Amino acid sequence: MYATSTQKREWTYTPEKLAAMRLEINIKFRQKYESVMQPDELELFVTPEEELRMQRSIEDAALKFADKFRPHIWPSVKWTALAFFKRAFLVWVPSDTSIRMVMMACFYLAMKIDEFYITIEDFVKNMNYSVGEPRQNAERILKLEPELMKILDYNLTVHCPYRPYEGHLMDMKTRMLLLNFDLESIRRDSMRFFQNALQTDVLLLYPPSQIALAAINFGLHAQVSGKSDEILREFLRKLIGIEEDSWAHRDARPEDLEKLEKTVTRVNQIMREVDRNFVAVTEQERENHKSQLARIQALIPALDERRKEQWLAGGGVGLMPGELAEQPVDSDDEIN
Repeated sequence: MYATSTQKREWTYTPEKLAAMRLEINIKFRQKYESVMQPDELELFVTPEEELRMQRSIEDAALKFADKFRPHIWPSVKWTALAFFKRAFLVWVPSDTSIRMVMMACFYLAMKIDEFYITIEDFVKNMNYSVGEPRQNAERILKLEPELMKILDYNLTVHCPYRPYEGHLMDMKTRMLLLNFDLESIRRDSMRFFQNALQTDVLLLYPPSQIALAAINFGLHAQVSGKSDEILREFLRKLIGIEEDSWAHRDARPEDLEKLEKTVTRVNQIMREVDRNFVAVTEQERENHKSQLARIQALIPALDERRKEQWLAGGGVGLMPGELAEQPVDSDDEIN
């Protein structure tokens, strides 16, 4: 199903494409306001890299929120919510949105999509009451929901790696009968890999089945460090259907051998991606992001007023700045 999905067609990218998209929306936001900003206000602009770390702050807080949520949230709900969030911020910028409330809307929408039924009243009871009253939070989430679906182009099906993971693990138990350890022992480390992966871009870069294999290899590495790659390779050989004597007659099934090597390479690539790009968010960093967002968002109303004055002074040609597509998304935010 993934092979023909909108996830593969519309929401899977190369690292270079992701960087270009983030740079583009950053530049558009800068261009929107820089003509009416004072020199000392220009320092409030942040780079695409800083915006990405702001997103990571919210992702980190959201995963903590999910872990404490009651009733207990399914892993697939978390994965779907984070996928919605990452996709949305390839169009929106943190400085012009209520980034925390967008994340809450992503979770509530993900629960509906994944058929994890909960009322909006019960949902907001799980939120930190230091940010808005329950009724206000409920209204903001419900208001954001249609905007979020629109920005996602109504592509709401997210293929998660948990089902492929269970399938691969079951296959390993069936095919790898001579292992001298319990394969279930890798589950805890595999889940930790998934948790870390949620705070990277792997959701936007790789198929879920390959992310699942990377989680298995990560778990194997934690249990049998020196033999993890060997075990994975042996499992993939059996999964693909390469017979024992194929190694003696390499030219007999070159396409299978090529597929094996490509899969092993991709699994190792995903593991390196998570290891390199998962950087835990510190409390100091979170506070800095909160302060940065608060400063720029406090200034935006004044900047919008200046843009209107500039538009009027220029004869009022075209749409008034701030109308229609330029309306910010519920921009009254705090990182918590």
